[in-house]
Amino acid sequence: MRIPKRVNTVLDWAEAHLGALAIVVGLALVAAATLTLPPAVGFPIAALIVGLAVGGFVDNLRMSKRIARQRAEIDDLLRQNGALRHRNTVLSSGVITRESQTTQALLMIPEDDGPLNIEPDPGRTQNLPELEELLEEERGER
Repeated sequence: MRIPKRVNTVLDWAEAHLGALAIVVGLALVAAATLTLPPAVGFPIAALIVGLAVGGFVDNLRMSKRIARQRAEIDDLLRQNGALRHRNTVLSSGVITRESQTTQALLMIPEDDGPLNIEPDPGRTQNLPELEELLEEERGER
């Protein structure tokens, strides 16, 4: 049997809000039962119960939209956090560093047959001048 699209939409909505709908129906039944009391007591109690049911249901719908929006934002942030952690893991593993050093270490081959002028490796740590040499240079410049 084929279910019309509108009916299917309503059933999906009711399934998503089943808890709130069950409470509203239960409160409506209690309100109907209070109408059997004398009118001076039954009508105000029934009105209070119906008001609680409608107010609670509206609040539930309003909050469910906010909660859904917050959950989507949290999922987005967790996804971004995971991507950043993966990126940091890849960077810290040294894969990119090793590849860049390998690329920088390649030498240019000159076309003529002259002597090779090889520059020092750019990835290598260079030694700083000694402190005594710097002090001597300062004294000599003054």
